[in-house]
Amino acid sequence: MDDAFSKSGSSPVTARKAHSESKRRFSPSYGVHKGYIKDPNWPPAHFPEEGMAAARRYRRVEIRFDLELAGEVKSVLGDISAGGAMFLFNESQPGAEVAVIVKGVRARAKVLSVSPKGALFAHHCQFVDAPEGRALFEAVSS
Repeated sequence: MDDAFSKSGSSPVTARKAHSESKRRFSPSYGVHKGYIKDPNWPPAHFPEEGMAAARRYRRVEIRFDLELAGEVKSVLGDISAGGAMFLFNESQPGAEVAVIVKGVRARAKVLSVSPKGALFAHHCQFVDAPEGRALFEAVSS
């Protein structure tokens, strides 16, 4: 019986038995990267329920709410968290300051980015005043 800890009892990885020199030097990780070998770690064991939910700081709640933009109040669909909101609107309004209204509770928000989503535009905004945002989120949660 060979000693498992001595050099004589072990064989290096490069000493694989193959019919040609090129096959003997083939690395399994190279095969995975080139698509020759299926990646054993894909798919991951668990995906988040929605999008990048695992990376979010605050939980988002999808809801229809009122939005005050340039003095007009409109009903929009989107989601609200304690840190900000996302709403769908038919016009792009980058950098706009809006007021999000739910059950009579208002919170001012600044539009940080706008991205197209089908025929509408998704506006991603952050609450200007954190306590106002938390109070609005509590109104949504109740």
